[in-house]
Amino acid sequence: MTEDLSRILAVDDNPKNLRVLAALLSANQYQVDYAFHGYDALKFASGQVYDLILMDVMMPDMDGYETCIKIKQIEQNREVPVIFLTAKNDLESLKKGFQSGGVDYLTKPFNGEELIARVKTHIELKQLRDKQNKINQWLEEKVRERTLELKQAHVTLEKAHLELQTLDTAKTEFLRMINHEIRTPLNALNGFIHILKSEVLPAEIKEMLDLLDKASARLEQFLMVVLQITELVAREKPVLQEEVPIRELIEASIARNKVRVEALGQTVKTVSDKFDINIECNRALLQRCFDSILENAVEFSCTGGVITLRFTTHEEQVIYEVIDEGPGFSERALRNLFKFFEPGGQHIDENVGLALALAKLIMDAHHGEIKVINNPGKGATVKLIFNPNPL
Repeated sequence: MTEDLSRILAVDDNPKNLRVLAALLSANQYQVDYAFHGYDALKFASGQVYDLILMDVMMPDMDGYETCIKIKQIEQNREVPVIFLTAKNDLESLKKGFQSGGVDYLTKPFNGEELIARVKTHIELKQLRDKQNKINQWLEEKVRERTLELKQAHVTLEKAHLELQTLDTAKTEFLRMINHEIRTPLNALNGFIHILKSEVLPAEIKEMLDLLDKASARLEQFLMVVLQITELVAREKPVLQEEVPIRELIEASIARNKVRVEALGQTVKTVSDKFDINIECNRALLQRCFDSILENAVEFSCTGGVITLRFTTHEEQVIYEVIDEGPGFSERALRNLFKFFEPGGQHIDENVGLALALAKLIMDAHHGEIKVINNPGKGATVKLIFNPNPL
């Protein structure tokens, strides 16, 4: 194996489980070390820097939570992401995992493709943090007047990390804190990047800034979508709703995508059999749903193409359709559109299908339906169906 491959530590007291992990990870070009219990894991972590650790929870002598805490005390692996593999999925177990320093969890038995998708995502996030550290070092040497701002952003990130580890409040409060504490330093980081990009810099630094800018934007989008998905999955009460003119949601969605539409020379037209339709909905959630579906249609439609937004009524249903002239969905895409970690093909965005998965959760929260079909000839239609509110 070469040195540039990502290195993973797999910890599990069951040899059969380790064999399964070995097959999955090796097939995806990862370097893997294997530990049968927590003490072996500590020895490995003391002598090797890892990009990610897969940690079993229920192990003799030292469980996965305690092992994770002790690994985080080793300087060279203090920031390594830890994914827990556990048969426990109760709230207290999940909270304990986050408090001990974990960033994610998978319930056994797990799906192999989902495991690899999560491994890839967290390794990419770690690489983003590593690139950020390099940029921070360069800034300390070349842009001393901004050192204080960078340190403040770093302190904020550390505070968010420490608060995450010690979090003991309800899950909704946990999500609210993450949204604030990560978005704030991301905004600061984006500000530094744009300031620096306007200066005369070496080509190598400009390239690093461009990469960091794109990665930061992707992280922010990923964070926003995942938080929204988590809130919808974990919700215990119906979402708050109000009566909203559907035309307002569509016009706002068109406005948000206007720059991209004009850049591609596309046309967005609206068709309706009744222009004063109101629906009971959560305005913010449904706006996100409309925005992401139209954005997807714009992205995958041809230059100069026409995108049709059609909203109609049928009996007591309200139906909203986004019809594009793109290549349509592949057969594999149509089978996996609403799965969180199933790449579906070219018509799915870079968030591994999360946008359409989120759209389905939003429609579920509104007791509605979402259907996706390929049109005869070319293009595809995403159809949102709003049913009458249940009594």
